[in-house]
Amino acid sequence: MKCWRIGTVPGSKQVDLKVILTELEAHGVESIAHIHGMRRKGRLKIEIIDDCADPSPACVDFRPTLKLRVQQATWQRFQLGHSEERVIIAHEIGHILLHSDQAKRFSRDPTVQIQFAENEDSAEGQANLFADHLLIPTHIATQLNDVDRLAFICNVPEDFARDRLTGGGHDKYQYAWSSYATGAPCANCGDFSVIGPFGRRRCTSCGGCG
Repeated sequence: MKCWRIGTVPGSKQVDLKVILTELEAHGVESIAHIHGMRRKGRLKIEIIDDCADPSPACVDFRPTLKLRVQQATWQRFQLGHSEERVIIAHEIGHILLHSDQAKRFSRDPTVQIQFAENEDSAEGQANLFADHLLIPTHIATQLNDVDRLAFICNVPEDFARDRLTGGGHDKYQYAWSSYATGAPCANCGDFSVIGPFGRRRCTSCGGCG
């Protein structure tokens, strides 16, 4: 939710990932989030590489310094606002904020992801889940609840919007489209603590209306 607040203007339903990257470059990861026990990562450097230099469209290096490496064609399409490349960069921002390890390579294909744990506990699963909620926060999905509208308004691919609504691949995090939601993110404090029936939901952390 902090990334969402940084990357959007009031009334907008589309997060500007360029603004988030600029914040990471100018002020570092810790200006957005710091996980207890994880070493400080500092400012992000972005390196544009030749398309043939790496088989992955983008990846993150944590050592010796934090660096996002992006293929030139992927970066150009991202700068032009193409939806597929927005998903790639949102995924990598997830790695930047959540992880501190060797390079993480973009993939939403479960057959090539790290297989050491349940999907939602793996680095790739966490980065995918982060991208899901950054590009389509639960409060936006709740308001629209329509694949075509979500894809257009949030500028994401249709299959991404469909997976977000159906919880495709993220069984433990599947959103229940019922009259009662629990654990939704609060737009005021960011905690996943908004509960109650739609229209009368309230955050148990800050008391704000959901």
